[in-house]
Amino acid sequence: MNLTHLFKRMTLGIVLASVPLVGGCGDNTLTWQEEVKLLDGRVITVTQKRRIEQGRMPRETWLIFKLPEFGDKEIVWHENLETQVLNVYKGKLYVVGVPFTEESFRQYGKPYPEYVPFRYEAGNWLRIEFNEVPKAIYDTNMYFENMTLHRLNHVSLSDKDKMLKDDSYIPAQKRMTPTFKTPH
Repeated sequence: MNLTHLFKRMTLGIVLASVPLVGGCGDNTLTWQEEVKLLDGRVITVTQKRRIEQGRMPRETWLIFKLPEFGDKEIVWHENLETQVLNVYKGKLYVVGVPFTEESFRQYGKPYPEYVPFRYEAGNWLRIEFNEVPKAIYDTNMYFENMTLHRLNHVSLSDKDKMLKDDSYIPAQKRMTPTFKTPH
């Protein structure tokens, strides 16, 4: 995706965030099941929920899943970010998100690069520095397409494969890039 296309997408997001849509002023939560392939080859099912405002603008995300090596209880991750990576590397669980809006970008301290990583430690999510994310898990394995438009109930690995092959997305959406910065 070239800068003109990126600018058009960002402009649309800004317009949607600043102008209430007729009939869409309330909050909504979209929920779907998503197949996620982990670095070790396992495929797990994640319930992803996203609260949206004004009919389209994402505000919060929840990931709910189980992994046997972390106990038999559900693990829940909840932030004001769009998820890009959920993976396990050398026995450690990571989630990396990207701010949805200028507001969430500021909320997370204007990160550079514009990723907000977390590691699961003793039942809690700890925010970590980007340089603590293993390079082995830089590839995107979460659905980042606009769910408010598509409203799928299930996202398969095949759905994500098509999305990742789409040249209209910038490389930083498909794989974390240590220099990723959007124009703010």
